[in-house]
Amino acid sequence: MRRILFFMFALSLAVSCSAAHADGIVKRVQKAVAISTLDRPGTHPFHLKAMLAPSLDRDKDSGRTGLVEIWWKSPTEWRREVSCPGFHQVQIISGGQTWQKNDGDYFPNWLREITDALMLPVPLSADLYKQMDSGEVKQLPGRTLVRNGQETHTIGMTHLSWTILSSNGEVQKGMGASIALNDQTGLLLYGGGFGWSGEFHDYQEFHKRQVARTVSGGSPEVTAKIIILEDLHAVQNGWFTAGADGDPYSIQIEFPDELDLRKNLLPQDPTPWPPTKDGPLEGVLTTEVSIDRTGAVRETGTIVSDNQSLNDAARTRIEAMRFKPFVLNGAPVQVLSRITLAFKTVRPDTPVAQ
Repeated sequence: MRRILFFMFALSLAVSCSAAHADGIVKRVQKAVAISTLDRPGTHPFHLKAMLAPSLDRDKDSGRTGLVEIWWKSPTEWRREVSCPGFHQVQIISGGQTWQKNDGDYFPNWLREITDALMLPVPLSADLYKQMDSGEVKQLPGRTLVRNGQETHTIGMTHLSWTILSSNGEVQKGMGASIALNDQTGLLLYGGGFGWSGEFHDYQEFHKRQVARTVSGGSPEVTAKIIILEDLHAVQNGWFTAGADGDPYSIQIEFPDELDLRKNLLPQDPTPWPPTKDGPLEGVLTTEVSIDRTGAVRETGTIVSDNQSLNDAARTRIEAMRFKPFVLNGAPVQVLSRITLAFKTVRPDTPVAQ
C-alpha cells in the first residue's frame, strides 16, 4: 500500500529513529485496537454501511468494488450483507448459530479483509502478541516540511515491525508485518500481517468508540468509506433469526500453516524458471495464497522475493497449483495460507533486447 511504503521509507531514513524492544508498545496497541473495534462487548448497537472502490484510478477495472452493510446488536447477534461483482452474501449470527445465503461459490479474500478491518482493525491473539513481542520499535517524530512555499506537517508515530516466517519444509522466507500508532492521538495509523491489513483515516467518535470512517487495504488497494454509522433503530421481525432457506454448507475460511497446506497439494510438473539478466540466480520467494472450496488458487498476494524479476513467473506457477479440497466437519472450506518456493535459473544465452 502506497502510504505504508512511504512511512516505512521515511522511517528507514529518519536519523532520530532508534530501535528498541517491543515491551511498551504492545499495551498501546491493545488500547488503540480496543477503542476502535466495533465488534466487542459494550459497543452500542449500530447500523453501518460502507462503499468499496479501488483507491487508484489505474485499478478502476480490477473489479474491486462493492458494499458492506451490518446491523449489529452484540458480538453474538448481528446481520451482515457483503457484495462485489460475482459474489453476494447475507450472514446472520444468532447465539451459537450461523446462517448464510451465498450467491457465488467464492468469498474473495480482498473483500473479507477489508470487511474485517471495518469491524476489527487488528485481530489480536496470543500468536500475534508473541510476534509483536519479537518486533523492533522505531520512533519518527513529526516534522514541518516546506514545499513550493506550503507547509506540510508529518505525524509523529511509533512503528513496530516484525517478520513472519514460512517454509515449504526445505527452505524458508520471511514476510514483513507492522503496526503504526499516531503518537498524538494514540490511534492506529496502519498495520498489516498474515491475513489482515488496513490504513485508518477520518476517525470520528461513536458512543465512546473512535471509528475510522475511511479504511484502505489490499493490493490492488481498495478503500472502504463508511457512509452510514448510526444507532440501530427498530428492525423487522426475524431480522436476526436464521431462516430455513440458508445454504446447507456455509462458506468458512481456515488459516493453516504452509506445511499443512502442502499435504493437499496435487502433483504438478512446473515449467523451468525463465532466464533472468538481473539479480540472484538462486533464492527463495513467498506470498499469501487464497484457495477456494474446490482446491483452486483464486488470489495471490504481494510476492516477497530474493529476485523480483521472477515474480511474474512465480505468480503464474502458484496460480497453476491445484489442491485436494480442504474439509472441516464434513464440509469443504476456503483456505488462506502461504506458499514458499525456491528458484534456480540462469542468465540468458543472448543479450536481452532493451
